[in-house]
Amino acid sequence: MTAQHYEIILRKKHEIISVPGISLQELSRMCACRIAVTRRLLDIGLLESLTPDELPTFERGAVIRARKALRLKRDLHLNFDAVALVMELLDRIEELERLPTR
Repeated sequence: MTAQHYEIILRKKHEIISVPGISLQELSRMCACRIAVTRRLLDIGLLESLTPDELPTFERGAVIRARKALRLKRDLHLNFDAVALVMELLDRIEELERLPTR
């Protein structure tokens, strides 16, 4: 799959502001899931929005994180709360592995 760059252009009093990010709809399409599922990942804290409004935008890395969460849900038959716990533990393991060894 080829990486693509998305930008969202916002207009504010005749001023054009470029905000890099992926919309909720585009993230859902890239993850092959419904918007409600992507919104649920956002609601439980697995995804972080770049914008604090009702039209969230995400960094490109959110695609990888969302796909990982959806694979855990599908392959291990986990509910969303269990997926959040597993992702938190995986993040912690990754963080510990980055620490220098003595």
